[in-house]
Order: sequence, then structure tokens, then C-alpha cells
Amino acid sequence: MQAALGSDELRVHQIVPGSRNRNLGGKRHEVNLDSPEAIGELHRELAGSQGAAVGALINLLGLTEPFNNSGNDPSVAARRLAQEVFNVVKEFEGDLRASAQRGGGWLLNFTSLDGKFGLGRKGPLQVAQAATLGIFKTLAKEWPETFVKNLDVDPRMDPQLLFSLVAEEIIHDDGLVEIGIAENKRWKPALVFDSAPRESNRPVRLDEQSVVLVTGGAYGITAEVIKELARACRPRLVLVGRSPLPEPEPAELRNLHDAAALKRHFIETMRRRRPDILPAEIEREVRRVLKERQIRDNLAALEQTAHSVDYHAASVRDPKRFGAVLDEVYAKYGRLDGVIHGAGVIEDGLVGRKTPESFDRVFGTKVDGAGVLVDKLRSETLQFLAFFSSVSGRFGNPGQIDYAAANDYLNKLAVHLDAQWPGRVFSVNWGPWDAGMISDELRRMYESVGVRLIPPRAGAKWFLDELARTEDARPEVLLACTLRTIAAGGRGERNVN
Repeated sequence: MQAALGSDELRVHQIVPGSRNRNLGGKRHEVNLDSPEAIGELHRELAGSQGAAVGALINLLGLTEPFNNSGNDPSVAARRLAQEVFNVVKEFEGDLRASAQRGGGWLLNFTSLDGKFGLGRKGPLQVAQAATLGIFKTLAKEWPETFVKNLDVDPRMDPQLLFSLVAEEIIHDDGLVEIGIAENKRWKPALVFDSAPRESNRPVRLDEQSVVLVTGGAYGITAEVIKELARACRPRLVLVGRSPLPEPEPAELRNLHDAAALKRHFIETMRRRRPDILPAEIEREVRRVLKERQIRDNLAALEQTAHSVDYHAASVRDPKRFGAVLDEVYAKYGRLDGVIHGAGVIEDGLVGRKTPESFDRVFGTKVDGAGVLVDKLRSETLQFLAFFSSVSGRFGNPGQIDYAAANDYLNKLAVHLDAQWPGRVFSVNWGPWDAGMISDELRRMYESVGVRLIPPRAGAKWFLDELARTEDARPEVLLACTLRTIAAGGRGERNVN
């Protein structure tokens, strides 16, 4: 690649990851990509005294060790790769966007899933690479003036033919962000619209003896789904959430039924104690009370319909604590029939304003938790594992580079596991829900771009329909009211699962 791009007009530098910054001779550099400071040092070196700008970025990290291995639990490698790529694109944003006005601004990302983004499903996948797909799809949305492509190549192809096809893609701008190269052909992912399965009214194969574990299940859209599941099947539910169970609500708040009333109350009481309190602190208190109310209501509803409900306060990012919960479930019940991994956090922010720490929190909540599940679940007796992903993973979404990366990783992990495990593994890319604490402002924003929100009961029913599917079951599923609008550029999910 470097030799082909090299010319009198282009200065091509090869960057390899390492523990420190040093020149390896010529235009080869070892750089600590885990360190934003080290990448900044590289940037200054490349700019030189004349302030030269970087006009193109070609990411080949996913094709190298350890990211191109198909190990059973690639979450650690995925986290490292995603963080390193984020650090690089954040540092060079200014150069790449400015150079786009002069014919530059190229961002090319290479993966080697199977040449069809894993959709060929012929064997194990190098899943760690998948997180970079969501990163670059989001960059295409945030930096529309740049030229962005994800190129998934089949490493088994003849190298000369593969290179010629890649070269054609690099100079071919047809607006497509994802292109696969396999079987000597060019492939592009396509949406296949489907209806509910013919047996959609049949409950899933769960009953009162079945045990279903759910992460993030006491709040948000995950709670809406499992309430419908509990009504239909009455399983034993094991919920895992970050927060301890909320205490009973203070008597003075019980008659304050909406956010406006709570806000007035806290303005009066909190400012009496602290006249300099910030409005943001009051808003946080209002959100806390509303969230705790939803958790109490959801748990009460589940206790009325499920056979039993256990709640464990544990972070899915803590492998020791979360792993211990899974061990406890197997020790108590001797089985786990199904798992829904719905835990997730959102900290929206454009790349230029997002910190590495924020990226790690958002990415790790979904990916680290999935890694523990892969390590601990007894796949031979598991009926299903469902990851709750998002349309932001499928299409990218401005302000959600970390969330898109994590969700695209879950998509490909589902493809990988579904081919290996006897039970069904699938990832649901949800569109935005009319649930949680979605504000009127956010509803108006969605309406302005033509995106309809998923009604909670309808979304929950769609999930049960998908879970009941026996024919043409796919590991990547998209569920949304206006999917074509979202695919064409409408906003993706902004609700916390």
C-alpha cells in the first residue's frame, strides 16, 4: 500500500503501534497510540516547520496482530483497537477536514472479516476489527466534507487481484461508505425488509422454570421488553443493574407527579440550603428521582407477572463482580435459558469534544459486558443470547462515535457466535423509542427529520416476534418505525438502553 501511494507529490508515512515514540528509519514511525500526548507529538513532527497538514488517513491496524485473530472472546482487543483509532482521528480532525477543501480529506478503514462484513457467515470472524466500522461510519456523518470508506476484504483472495480492486475503490467515489471485496467481486450491504414470522403469536420456548438474565433490565427500553416477556412466558428473571435498588421515595415527593413540579420543589428546597447551587445540579436531581420512580414501577410490574425476580447491583464492566453474578445464577438454578444484554450508557459529543475517558466508558459498558458473557455462559444449554444494539451501529450517528463503535462490534460478535453456538445469538439494532426519559425537545427533533419513535408495547412485541422466529433467522436485525428515513440520514438512537 505504501509503495503504491508513494510518489513525488505524496509523502506517505507508516505508523506502527509501540510502547514509545521513535523513528524507525525513513518515513516509518513507532508511536504509542494509547497516548493522546504521544500522537500529538507525532502530529507536530509530521507538520514540521512549514506546518504541513495530513490529507489522508488509511487505517490498517485491524489487519494486524492481535486484531485479526478469531478468538472466542475478542473484547479486550476490540477495546484497545477502538481506543487507538479514536485517539488518532481526534488528533488529526483539523488536518483532515481542512484538506478536504483541497482534494484531500480521505479516511480509509480496512477490515478482513470475510469480504462481506461478516454477512457471508462461513466461519469464525476477526470480530475485534468490527468496532472500527462504527467509528468510520460516524466520521462520514460528522465530517461530510471528507471522503470515508470502510473496505472489508477477503484475505484469501489473490493478493494482486485484491490490490487492483482496492485501488479502484480508493479512487471511486459513489457515496457508499461500506464496500466489501470477496470472490473477485464488489459487495455492498443491503437492507432486506421483512415481516413478522408466521408464528408471531406463539410464545418463545420459555416457561415458569426457565431462567432469563437481563443486563440493564430495570430501566429504559430493556425494561419495556422484559415486561412483555414476563407477561407472555412468566420466566424466572435475573436483573443486573449498575445502581443499588432505590430506597422508598420521600413522602414530600410523592404528590409531585412530573418534572416541572419536581423542579419547582428542588429549586425552593435546595436553594434554601445552597443559594449558589447550579441549575444543572437541580436538573440532575430531577432526573434521578424520575429514573428511580421508573425502576420501582418496572420492578413492581415484573413481580406481578414473572415467576420470580432477582436483582443484582453490579457493573457489567467489572469482570469479577459480573462474573460472580453469573456463577451465582448457575449455582442457584443450575441453568440459564436466555440472556438479554441491554446495558449501555450514552455520553453524546462530537469527536472534537469527546474525551478518551468518555469514549472508554461508553464503549466498555457494552463490549466489556459482552466479553464476560462470552466467557461465562454455558453455550451448550443456552437457548438464546440477544444483544441490544442500535441503528447508530449500522449507519453511524453524529455525536455517538463510541456508541456506534460498540454497537457495530456487538453486531459482528452476534454473527460470530451464532455460527459457533447451538442456540440462537442475535443483535437487535433498535431505532429510537418513545420511552425512557425522552424529552419533548427530542421528540420534536425526531419529528423534524421524519423519524417516528417506536411505541413501547409495539417494540416489545417486535422483539418477542423475532425471538420466536424459526425460519430465516438472522444474527443482525434492525427494528425501527422509519428505517428507510434513518438509513437515508435521519438521526439514530439517542435513548439510553
